[in-house]
Amino acid sequence: MVTLEHFTPQEIPYEILAKFGLTHEMIDDLPQNVMMRLLSSRTTPVLPIITTNVEGMQVQSLARISLVRLDDGTVDVCFAPQWVDEDLSAFSQQQQEELKAGSVITADMPGKGRCFVQLDDAINQVMAVPVDILGQNISILTRTFAISDADKATLENGGIVEMEINHQMISAGIDLNEMTGIRMADGGILAWQQDAAVDSLPKYNFGLFGCWQADEDNALSYVPEEDYTPELWKQQQRAQSMHAAEAHLNQLKV
Repeated sequence: MVTLEHFTPQEIPYEILAKFGLTHEMIDDLPQNVMMRLLSSRTTPVLPIITTNVEGMQVQSLARISLVRLDDGTVDVCFAPQWVDEDLSAFSQQQQEELKAGSVITADMPGKGRCFVQLDDAINQVMAVPVDILGQNISILTRTFAISDADKATLENGGIVEMEINHQMISAGIDLNEMTGIRMADGGILAWQQDAAVDSLPKYNFGLFGCWQADEDNALSYVPEEDYTPELWKQQQRAQSMHAAEAHLNQLKV
């Protein structure tokens, strides 16, 4: 399998992110699980992005971000911007329903040939990877873990397979949000399906300089401390009380 790149906090290109409205303080205030995603080559939830158009006006939009290491060793930022509307007109009605339900399908894509296709509903984008490219990663996976031909066929059809490795159940399936196109999870098929929910965020995520608020779609917006409303101050005090109670309980554990 392709080795995922891992980054240190010191390598985060804050100056590049600042050009798109994501300040050093905002990045440092990201919830811990979001920061871990960022430092391990995975994409973040949807974040607010600011750009400047040709008229010099600032435009707000939304995008997922991820870090990449260039050939010269420097670290840069990739953006997956949110589209206003997803265009599924190239797919049959059944395929559209499968994509909206979160399934991975195979379809012929203009200029790409036969592809694995998945809808990222957070940014309304259709992701497509040629079957031959992802098939190479599937072949490496099947050889590494001695997956049967039947399970390999299941993977190639967008399904999820279970395998036992060192007496531990592991599951794998295609997820085009992953760099390798394959996501693995501890546990069986149900654990794989629930794995995406692990990154779900509470509504309020307080940091040192402000608060990231998550909406029902897990998209994040940032409020600096100086702009807190009375409701946010109340929620911060509540969060601090909860953390203090949890710390006290942990001290009582034997």
